[in-house]
Amino acid sequence: MKVLDFKGHGPEIEHLVRSARAGRIVHAYLLCGARGCGKKTLARLLAQTLLCEETPDQRPCGQCPACKRFLSGNHPDVRYVAPKGRSIGVDDVRELIDYLARRPYEGGWHIAIIERADKLTPSAQNALLKTLENPPEDTVFFLLTDAPGALLSTVRSRVRMVRVPPLSREACVKELTERGLSPEQAGRLAGLAHGSVGRALELNADEGFEALLSRALASLSALKGAPSVAEAAAPFYEERERQDDFLEILEIIGRDRMALQNGAESEALRAEELAGVRVDGRGLLLAVMEARRMLSANVAWPNALDALYFSLVDGKS
Repeated sequence: MKVLDFKGHGPEIEHLVRSARAGRIVHAYLLCGARGCGKKTLARLLAQTLLCEETPDQRPCGQCPACKRFLSGNHPDVRYVAPKGRSIGVDDVRELIDYLARRPYEGGWHIAIIERADKLTPSAQNALLKTLENPPEDTVFFLLTDAPGALLSTVRSRVRMVRVPPLSREACVKELTERGLSPEQAGRLAGLAHGSVGRALELNADEGFEALLSRALASLSALKGAPSVAEAAAPFYEERERQDDFLEILEIIGRDRMALQNGAESEALRAEELAGVRVDGRGLLLAVMEARRMLSANVAWPNALDALYFSLVDGKS
């Protein structure tokens, strides 16, 4: 691939790419959107746009030495940071800051792409905040997250938030069928992935996701009051390694419940799948948001899960 492709996401994103090509760019962006919606692809396109050595009124050429180094993963002025295990620690951020303190090797931009920025520990976020408040010259940060609420408000105040929208269901289905999926598969996955092609493809390869979804639906259907919380939540204590998937599933259920409560059609799940679920859709979405905040603050998964389920039966969400 000579030029990264990012299409179908609306005029705001196109304007952002054009602004980057013209050099009109701020020092830090928070790219928000569902898993698989293209946040990393957009960050890489913007990075390549800034680094490209060719004409400024077009997308990156893909041919110049800078583009070739970037696309091969060997550009010396681009640094990626991602979680090691469940989090990004303060030492990872300090290493990044030390790297950015040096002048760019090629005399242009320094670019830092932080994946799963919501996994930054509070101490890591505070270390990053100092650099965001006084960024090095010619440095751009791209923070990627599907849970912006998990970041400290002080960090969010120092970045420009850009919401990366999913594709329409129709566009997502079209993309998936062009990749060889049946219309039925594509429709189901497009709904579950909320229009994110990348996430839909991940789900298609994940043999355990549908089973986890069925278990989550059953647990919510069995939730009748406070005495039932332990019975509903306890089976998922062992799913610590899949906690992100489980919370994503609860979001899917919450969105569809809210749609039904507002007289609309569900997007991802069939009516019969939701028939036994009586929790409030908006409350479920808020409970998931709070659970993510707790996890980012290093609350243990079982404790966050208990709090989530209790909030659904005592009206706190």
